[in-house]
Amino acid sequence: MAASEYSGEPPRTVAAITATDVVGTAFTGRGADRTADARTRQATIIAQAESDLPAVVRSVYADRLRSVDLREGDKERYFAATDRQGMTFTVRVDAVPLPSGTVARTYVNTTTDNHIVQLSDSMDPRQVGRALSHELGETLAVRDRARTGRTTHHQDFLKRGRAAESEGGLSDEDLGRVGELNYLAARMNDRALGSRQHTQARSEFIALMDHMGLRPQASIRETANRAAEQAAADLRRKAAHRHLSLTAKNAVRQLAAPIERLGNFDTRAVQAFHARARTAPRRVPRAVTSQPTPGFRPDGSPIPREELAAAAGQAAEQRTRASDRTLDELRAEIARTGEWPSRQVIIGGGASLTCRTSDTLLIDARGRWHLDPGEGIVQSADHVRALPATGIGHAHQFAQPTSRVPMRAIQLWQDTLAARGPVVDGHARLVPGKDGHLYAQIKPTDGSEPVRIRVEGTPTVATGVPPEVIPGVDSSAQTLSEALDALRKHLPASRPVRGLTSATTAQAALRMLRAGGVLTALREEKHAQGALRTLDATAEWEYARAQAPGRVLLGDDIADNRNHFDPNVVNTWLITGSGGNAAANAEIILKANPHAHVTIVGSRIPQVLFENVQFNAVRKLFDAAHGGDGRLAINVAPSNRVGAVQMKAGSRGQIHFREGNVEAEAYVSCVGRTAPLPQAASALGNWTRACGGRITGDLMFSKEQQYLGYGLTFEARGRQHRVEVTGAASHQLPRSVFRAETQSLLTAMALRAVPPQTGSPPPGFAPTAWQAAQLATARQHRTVELHGTVPDSWGMLNVSAAARRFLPDIATAGSAARPATAPGPRRSSSSRGSQHSRAGTANSAPGRAR
Repeated sequence: MAASEYSGEPPRTVAAITATDVVGTAFTGRGADRTADARTRQATIIAQAESDLPAVVRSVYADRLRSVDLREGDKERYFAATDRQGMTFTVRVDAVPLPSGTVARTYVNTTTDNHIVQLSDSMDPRQVGRALSHELGETLAVRDRARTGRTTHHQDFLKRGRAAESEGGLSDEDLGRVGELNYLAARMNDRALGSRQHTQARSEFIALMDHMGLRPQASIRETANRAAEQAAADLRRKAAHRHLSLTAKNAVRQLAAPIERLGNFDTRAVQAFHARARTAPRRVPRAVTSQPTPGFRPDGSPIPREELAAAAGQAAEQRTRASDRTLDELRAEIARTGEWPSRQVIIGGGASLTCRTSDTLLIDARGRWHLDPGEGIVQSADHVRALPATGIGHAHQFAQPTSRVPMRAIQLWQDTLAARGPVVDGHARLVPGKDGHLYAQIKPTDGSEPVRIRVEGTPTVATGVPPEVIPGVDSSAQTLSEALDALRKHLPASRPVRGLTSATTAQAALRMLRAGGVLTALREEKHAQGALRTLDATAEWEYARAQAPGRVLLGDDIADNRNHFDPNVVNTWLITGSGGNAAANAEIILKANPHAHVTIVGSRIPQVLFENVQFNAVRKLFDAAHGGDGRLAINVAPSNRVGAVQMKAGSRGQIHFREGNVEAEAYVSCVGRTAPLPQAASALGNWTRACGGRITGDLMFSKEQQYLGYGLTFEARGRQHRVEVTGAASHQLPRSVFRAETQSLLTAMALRAVPPQTGSPPPGFAPTAWQAAQLATARQHRTVELHGTVPDSWGMLNVSAAARRFLPDIATAGSAARPATAPGPRRSSSSRGSQHSRAGTANSAPGRAR
């Protein structure tokens, strides 16, 4: 698809690409019997979907699909469908909490042809067939478009109120709506159904036509409006015609008439629909800027694909100027008033910029996506096709449907959003002031003098994924500071080691313990073993880095292009860990150094890697087992357990590294991440602990149970300071605050909300943009809820048909396993956005203050 073929105007409001409510009808995401518990509702909807989907295929898509079969694998049930070209694809169905106004949504994966439909767990089960007709129609539309490279249309044409002066192309959402019409038309004429079901289908059909703008609403007395609506309706029907079934075409032809020419039954149906629509509760859309979506010019025209690099460079320069201007304004205010400026702040950006309001000061050092030397994110444009709904950008504008989204596009979007409000390129630490207020100490990246501001309300932290762990550390104490804190508690009172907890290296700490005469005794102390393993592994890491500069790296050193990373320093590389970071780093090394050979060693490959574009492409290019040039080897086995970094001297005295039977000249660790307090809040945490205070945590959800991030309350000396964390950082809870069980439940929830078929891990770019946009909406409407644990509706995974009969017992057993003391949700005490009042925020989720 050439740049000039991109079709779509920049959306100036947020509209999800999903099966959304038809206001005034039974097709809504909130039509279920609320007396049933969440798990029972979910099981009922899943069972209904498994019954309805084959029927939907027979009645609506028989001309496009040869067959569809329900299959059961080791862990889940799914449908396997075969199209008329003989291509087989899979569809997994789940029922989960969805945002308000959403009946269903589909993650269409055109890379692997494994797709997932998520139905609202609060919908009326009787509407499941219709929802599936929409989602399956949308799935087939995306598959066809990806195969043929046809134009992507992001603006819905079949929508009342949308200008229709000429015939437009149909969006994926439009084609899903057409699928609903075909489904309802089939039910109107299904002899197996009773007359009541026929009339219900007919009423829903004409209401949907009205909703889609396929018939005029204006009365015959409103001459000008009537003519305009009639002309627009004619164009919409013409655009939809070839996608309608014969039955639906006949029904549309009959029911497209103005209301005064309809029969009595149809007239009453239209009037009843209009009456219900007028009185139905309205969803208030999130307030969005009137400015075009990033990637579009001020006049609304899209930036052509061939101009992306220049546009990204221009956006970067505009952001730099905005940062300089903001710093000048802050310093001028300090000079004029003699006081620290007061601002709302968000620390960190990335995809979480979708939660920022235009007057909030952004403090961000342009990390991660601005530093990554890779060619693009690991997802395709189709993987992230719903991004426009967050207001961040259109992936198809700069990439083919099945191609990766270029890093330049990500940078363009982020820099454009960043420059639309006050911004400082830099780092920030939250520190408590002697006056009781919370301050942000800003260190600009331009090297200029630090700036201090007083934080207004509750700060938001969105600084990305937490740091990686060093290989070989113990799970009980994953960092140097955790290990030293644990060891301090085991020191004999008669032999304290002064300065131990302030040691900056593991080697220095070991020397202190040895000099203090306590190291041998500690090694014999059972409860000190984990901390000592971490200390020893960290000391080995420090020594290896010193002995082989530039050849002993964490994965983030490569992904963030730091610590003098040079892909050409050697030609043989060992990467420990087999997750997404390992695959991304292997690609960076192999593409930058044509002589490099990389071996990945790990215990298993996460399923999400098999579903994304990058991993499959890397294997085809470099893995001989998949037709590549043989420069990539993947050594994965359940028995592989990576320990501390191992060095050995080569035959000529040069340093090599070894893991199992793999040996290489350079070592990259991608074995996982730890979860301390976010760096921006670490000084606040240290102050709280030093004062003998406590840190408590809570999980933030919307009223529709969408995860928004977590909150931290720091309480000491009669003061309370709250910090809210969202984005990638929010998926790993601080170990010193939250219980391990809470983290396990959150991880399970995240994998269900963002399953592997999406091609993205839950902290990925697109899920983060969605999460932050949901946070902005909840803050705007003051509906942020604070929970002590993950809501029960996220606790049940897809179950087998046999087990589903005993679902109430399963649900009871699952609920009983949860902590009895976990509090229920509390509404955020926000006075503006997420600005919590100082009272009532300390007793949040049960957490451990250490």
